[in-house]
Amino acid sequence: MKNVQKTDAVLLQMIDLLRYGGANDWANLLEELRCEMYAEPSDAASKILSLFGGMGSLNDVVLYKNGIPLVAENDELFKLSALLFESCRSP
Repeated sequence: MKNVQKTDAVLLQMIDLLRYGGANDWANLLEELRCEMYAEPSDAASKILSLFGGMGSLNDVVLYKNGIPLVAENDELFKLSALLFESCRSP
């Protein structure tokens, strides 16, 4: 993981978006990994990277409010996800 503080900031923003869009399970998981990141950064990075592959992955999350897709929030989540992936992929 390149920069734990930068990754932490990205995770916090993602957690807020996920909660706003009703994806509380994903928000809870990212909160757990955020805590783990300070104790075991390499393990947390590996676990975070594993969230990005296959069906039902973090890439598939679409945020809704009252049955309406949140376009701006989904765009922001997509950008933050890319930053998170890159941060965790780099040594």
